[in-house]
Amino acid sequence: MLFLQTKFSWLAAPLLWLAGAIVLSAVWATHTPEWINAHFNNNGASPVEAATIGFFFLQIAFFWLLPPVRPGRHRNFWLADFSLITLFAISRELDWHKLLITTSNLPGATHGTPFKLKYLLNADNPLADRLIVAACFGLALALCGGTLLYFLRRLLRGLAKLHPVCWSVAFLGGAALLSQLFDRLPAELRHSCGIHLSPSQHALTTVFEEGQELLLPLFIILAVVQAHLIYARPPSEDAPLACFDNL
Repeated sequence: MLFLQTKFSWLAAPLLWLAGAIVLSAVWATHTPEWINAHFNNNGASPVEAATIGFFFLQIAFFWLLPPVRPGRHRNFWLADFSLITLFAISRELDWHKLLITTSNLPGATHGTPFKLKYLLNADNPLADRLIVAACFGLALALCGGTLLYFLRRLLRGLAKLHPVCWSVAFLGGAALLSQLFDRLPAELRHSCGIHLSPSQHALTTVFEEGQELLLPLFIILAVVQAHLIYARPPSEDAPLACFDNL
């Protein structure tokens, strides 16, 4: 905690990611593909995925116990906004959103998950189901995209100024992109290049896909603590974090 109260606390996010990458690499190197599948994947019922969901719920608690925004009339709005975005992430992890749609057996209808663009563009899918999917997409895009756009300018400025919260949020975004990359890599290599990964190579993509997802709530919890230390503390010109107050 003392380190997070210094002007070098922007290094916390890079160090967290590096530590995570080392641990994930060590796990892959010392365990069989079967063990990795059981503990990292297991069709969504693995210990790692359960831990990710648990950290997401803990993240919501951190929002309200250590508010990451300045006191004021807009604080509760942003806390509710962050909490709702987290609930979207939990719903995605638990596949709650798929309970809204029952896969149709109509000729030409899309099979698999309906929460993809091709489902919306396929006129053979039931119109009511496509409207539900479109509404979910619209709500998620408005909430997540609107929040990102509101803070984007400050995020970019903060990166240049080594603002701790901005660096943690940036690593959050990077980890999310890496997770998607490792998720799609085996299929893209197979379909586009005809390359079939070995069990060990596939286990590596699984470790880093699920491992990066596990890091997402940890980066957010880190950012919440950093923001609370900066914006919710008594004002003091001599405090090490005072230089970040004006962002």
